[in-house]
Amino acid sequence: MEINNKEYESISKTAIVTSYPRTFTDIPYEKEIFRWLEKNSHSESISLDKMLAPEIEARYKLTNRLLDETDIKQVVELAAGYSSRGLIYSGKGFTYIELDLENVAFNKRNMLNSISNIPENLHILSGNALSKNDIEKCKTYLKNDKIAVINEGLLRYLTFEEKKIVAENVYSILSKYGGVWITCDVTPKNFLQSQDKNLPDFNKNLSNVSDRNNINDRFENKEHIIDFFGKIGFEVEFHYFKEVKDILSSPAILGISSERTDELLEHAMVVKMKINK
Repeated sequence: MEINNKEYESISKTAIVTSYPRTFTDIPYEKEIFRWLEKNSHSESISLDKMLAPEIEARYKLTNRLLDETDIKQVVELAAGYSSRGLIYSGKGFTYIELDLENVAFNKRNMLNSISNIPENLHILSGNALSKNDIEKCKTYLKNDKIAVINEGLLRYLTFEEKKIVAENVYSILSKYGGVWITCDVTPKNFLQSQDKNLPDFNKNLSNVSDRNNINDRFENKEHIIDFFGKIGFEVEFHYFKEVKDILSSPAILGISSERTDELLEHAMVVKMKINK
């Protein structure tokens, strides 16, 4: 498959959509990141919704919890966007590699330099998760030890053919180092339907930002997820956003009730995958 990076640039524009609701959380650096994006990105036509905060905070904190439960200290985050995770975990001594399209990687370096010094163990690389050669770049910074591959907000925008390519690339690098793949990007259709019910304009507005927000590119259900990744060689472990409801800060900040928070998190999941031996 020939890869044209320009074709995927519209996905990068969605980064500000997730950055804004993170400002209504206690996640470090997020307010500084959003202020930089407001000043330096062309986002006037992008609709932002603070009610997305519980969902975005939950996927972020559940991903972190699953990472923290491992003994892994090397992370490769694909399509990292403008998340603060790399800055935070490299500050904890992790070797942290972010891989993103050239324009995003360039902006991320400039943004972080305006907030803090970029740690020596945080490596921001230009590349596409669909390119095995770009994934190979990460190996320059990895020791011969287990790794965690992470991505938030990538696979949901890809066709199933493209999802398969990314999954095969992740399988290849995990085959060498061992470790886990942690992602919220399995997005079943019932979550999208729940999202449409609870945030009626969100996906409509997102489709105006990216032409890749297509329901046909969503998994049907858990069985579909298990079958799809199982054929590539992964075993899938499911975790649900509600598992971290008790550590979310955004509901209190925004005055969202417990019942409404449950509705906003309904059907949302993160999966942890290992190579099936």
